[in-house]
Amino acid sequence: MQTIILEIIGLAVIANLITHWFEPIQSVKYMIINKLPTWLQTPFICSKCAGLWIGIGYFLNPIYGALVALSAYLIDYLIYYINNKKEL
Repeated sequence: MQTIILEIIGLAVIANLITHWFEPIQSVKYMIINKLPTWLQTPFICSKCAGLWIGIGYFLNPIYGALVALSAYLIDYLIYYINNKKEL
């Protein structure tokens, strides 16, 4: 049970790194994304969407995918909250 929780959190962190927080890939990511249709851009911009698809692809289970998406959202929210508090 503990390993599944660690895998869920790890995948949520990876989803956040891809969507927002890992700066070295952001410029390349946006060059590729701008060539895609709008409906295909969402999984690369939204941490919840990326978490859902990464979780479903990794676990092959939509429930675990939803848990990864929820964890990615919570991590994204916490990072945003901490960054805004630091600027005050």
